[in-house]
Amino acid sequence: MIMIKHHSGATLLEMMISLFVLGVGLMGVLGMQTQAVRFNHQAYSYSQAVFLAQDIMESIRANKNSSSNYKIGLDESASSSTDCSTENANCSPSELKDWDIKVWREKVSQRLPTGKGAIAYDGTTYTVTIEFDLVRTSQKGKDPVAETADAERETYTLQAGL
Repeated sequence: MIMIKHHSGATLLEMMISLFVLGVGLMGVLGMQTQAVRFNHQAYSYSQAVFLAQDIMESIRANKNSSSNYKIGLDESASSSTDCSTENANCSPSELKDWDIKVWREKVSQRLPTGKGAIAYDGTTYTVTIEFDLVRTSQKGKDPVAETADAERETYTLQAGL
């Protein structure tokens, strides 16, 4: 004797519920991935600020004859008429200082979103200040690189002596 069972759609309902649960889980994973990208971009910005501050301090240490003249404000323009990038440039310490500051400011503006750099010297200690935009991590659904309007201004300061 053959028995026929009636299916009332329980399998279809179970499948729909499992797909819903899977979708919610994938949305959570996507949210975590977005946050990871934002945090990664922030870490990159901070590490670039640290590298750039140490870079100009090494340039100051290398040019001891003009080291006390390495000063520039955040909004001052840096210019150099001499290209000291080659070994045969034969630059004076003052020209080398101007070249170092110009190249450093270019690196700051290229590597950091709206980056600016300043150098102060009080006779014993150098203070290197780097300001840049840092994308907020609380903005949902925003691209951390493209949304600079949703950025907050960050400052990294390095104090060191020769």
